[in-house]
Order: sequence, then C-alpha cells, then structure tokens
Amino acid sequence: MTLDPAGHLLPKRSRRAAQARALLAAASGLAVLAAAGCAGTAGAGGSVASTITIAAVPGVENAPIYLAKKEGLFAAAGLKNVVIKTYSSQAAELGALQSAQADIAASDYGSVFLQQSQSHNLRILGDGYDAGAGVLEILTLPGSSIKSPLDLAGQQIGLPADTVLPSLQHTNSTFSLDAVAATQVLENYLGNNAESVQWKPMPQAQEIAELKQGRLKAILVGEPYIYQAESQAGAVEVLDACSGSTASLPLSGYVAMNAWVKENPAAVADFEQALARAQGDAAMTGQVQQLLPSTTGMSAQDAELITIGSYPTSTNVLSLERVVRLLSDFNMIKPDKAPAVPPMVVHG
Repeated sequence: MTLDPAGHLLPKRSRRAAQARALLAAASGLAVLAAAGCAGTAGAGGSVASTITIAAVPGVENAPIYLAKKEGLFAAAGLKNVVIKTYSSQAAELGALQSAQADIAASDYGSVFLQQSQSHNLRILGDGYDAGAGVLEILTLPGSSIKSPLDLAGQQIGLPADTVLPSLQHTNSTFSLDAVAATQVLENYLGNNAESVQWKPMPQAQEIAELKQGRLKAILVGEPYIYQAESQAGAVEVLDACSGSTASLPLSGYVAMNAWVKENPAAVADFEQALARAQGDAAMTGQVQQLLPSTTGMSAQDAELITIGSYPTSTNVLSLERVVRLLSDFNMIKPDKAPAVPPMVVHG
C-alpha cells in the first residue's frame, strides 16, 4: 500500500491520538513486561539458518514485524535471515504463500478466513492487529447532506481496495472485512436497510480525492487516510466502523501454510517468540510512530498524529471466532463452510 503525504497538522487529532496512545501504553504495560520476562536471548525453537520470507502490505497493522527486524528481535529468537517482501494487496500476499514465494503472510482476517473456508490449508501463527476506536471510519465533508448514519442508506461509499476479495466482487456478498464491520454497525441505525449501501472499491488516496471533488458523499477509510481526509479536506466522522459489536475486532494476523508449519517447527516457535516481543514493544508510546515513515512512506506528521489500535501479545481464539461469525452473518463466507478457528491456531 502506497501512502500519500498528509496536509497540515490538526490539533484536535493530535489530542485524540495522544490520549489513545497513552491509554494503550498503560493497558499494555504488564503484557510487555511479561513478554520481555519470558523471552530470553536464546531462540525458542533453536537457530534457523534458512531464509524466512514474510509477505506484507506495509501499514500500521504490521509495523511490529518491521520493528522486530530493525531491533534484531528475529535474530535474537533464532531467525538469522528474515526478508520482509512488499505486496500491494491481500490477495497477492496469500497468492505468494500458496506458491511458496513466501513462508509467512501478514494478512487481513477477511482474506484469511475466506481462503481457509475454501482450501483448509492455513495456520495462524499470531494475532497481529486489533481495532480500536477511530481506526476505521466512514467520513463525509462539512455541509454534506449526510448528517448522521441514517443518511447513509442507499449511498455509494468508497471502500479500501487493498482488502477487497476479488472472488466476491460479483456476488451478492459484502466483500471485505472492512465493509462487513461497517455494515454491522450501520444495522444499529438502518436495520436491514444497512445492506442498501453500495460499496465502491478504490485506493484510499483516490477515495479522499473523490470525496473532495464531490464524486462521493462518503468514504470508508483507515489510518493514515482518516487523518489525511480530516487535515486536507476537513472531513468529519459519520460512523466508527469498529464500535459497539465490532469494538476491538481482530483485523489482521500472521499466517502460514499447514505444510510449512509442520516442516518448520523451530522457525514457527522462533517467529512466535519474536512477534510477541515486537508486539509488546510496539504497544509502547512512540515505537510505531517512529518506525512508520521508513517502512510505509507516510510522513512523520501522519505517523505522529494517526490513531492506532492494539497489538496483542497472544492469540485469543474467542476473538477470532467473532470475526468468522461476522463474515458468515454477511454471507462473505457460507455458514456451512465457516472454518473452525481452534485447529488453525498454532501454539508454539
């Protein structure tokens, strides 16, 4: 995902982001200490000489793996050669995994569980990024005819294209986890009419451009595009897509092919140890903000002012089952094909 530079600073955003980071750091302190205390310098599964390739669409959600590489956490855990390879979409990442061009993928859970429902060959090595307030929002412009979520019925709304699942675009299903989460919250206001929304996939930078030009009245975007839309266009929130029943929703995780997991137990254990350390470190104030400009191309201003969710240091099966139920409820996954989560989770 290519990120565009932000506009002018937005003091209101700065206060909200600072408060969110402070609360996150306080809540994560014990988890960080626990992770640091139980993970020493020796690798959990032993030293792994072969190269481990991780596929990723660079963004806020997978910043910890870049932190792990930069700070030597992979090497300390036993993974001496780790390559993080950049991809432009979730579909491309999982394609690389299937073709053995990558060993691990940092992927959106919508893509993960859809593929698992079809192929049954993925394992989850760790939860990557969970939603927080303000990380995925429907925005409009001041003076718009859209004043509240009630006004979104029947509207065409921009949708981040990098998480769209091509195999669902021509069906009656809602075709991304982002859209499903937003539709779930919209049901609180519109009931069954929430599904009258017409999602229009496109790059998030284009969403902002079309909002400013009046081609779209509303857009669904994540960070740093929320901040960019607010600072560049004066956009205002209509709906927080990760609130109420979708609050703290797991958004992405780290997956590998079942065969690779069976053949590489030492690499799996080392990766899980390094990830837990990195996730804990990333939760501390300033770690992610300092890293994002070099890993994603966003500006230092964007990185400092955006709102960030949480980086779990362990994987909660019940939370992941929430995601599967949500995808099934909106027919993104057929209910009779919904994957069982517990067998997917690798416990190193």
